[in-house]
Amino acid sequence: MRFAFLMYEGRTVKTATDRAAEAIEAAETMCADEMGATLELSPAAKMALISKIAAAIQAAVAEDRERLVCAQ
Repeated sequence: MRFAFLMYEGRTVKTATDRAAEAIEAAETMCADEMGATLELSPAAKMALISKIAAAIQAAVAEDRERLVCAQ
């Protein structure tokens, strides 16, 4: 994932989009961990679940982005 940073008083500051992306990634991992624990999944199955959740979120974001671009 690529992050854009802004400089503010000599410090690097993450954009709101960067913070949102990090929050989504953390939520994906937490969700998969909880589901994996509940379903007693192996580590490999948990990683597969994380990948599927991430792909679904990325597809939804891409679809929404396309809708917004077409609306302009």
